[in-house]
Amino acid sequence: MIKKSFLFLLFGFISGILYSSIKERIKFENWPCMKFKNIRILIAEGELSNQGFAGSDLNEMKNTIIIFPNLPKDVIFTNIDQGFGPVKEDIKIYYLDKNFKIINFDIIKKEKGISIPPKNTYIAVEGLP
Repeated sequence: MIKKSFLFLLFGFISGILYSSIKERIKFENWPCMKFKNIRILIAEGELSNQGFAGSDLNEMKNTIIIFPNLPKDVIFTNIDQGFGPVKEDIKIYYLDKNFKIINFDIIKKEKGISIPPKNTYIAVEGLP
């Protein structure tokens, strides 16, 4: 009886870990969006900022720009799979201050890239290079 209880608890614990590590990706159609002819601009706030381009295919990424407003201090951008899937293409990211002045830009390599915003970054903008 104790062995069955232990196995049941172990199974529940492992299931919980797996469930919490797989996050449901929100389709771009459900994001706050602006459209201009062939360009789609998505606004990534809250949980959407954690997802970004993760799990997207090239067709979804084409002609799409993601704006990350009001960046919290110490945020890091990564293309590593955080539960939504990896970012499958290189991403170009621009960092802007509160006055919309471009501070810097970076290329984040697909599936393994990381970019750290420079000091005074307030907004980030991502798209295909």
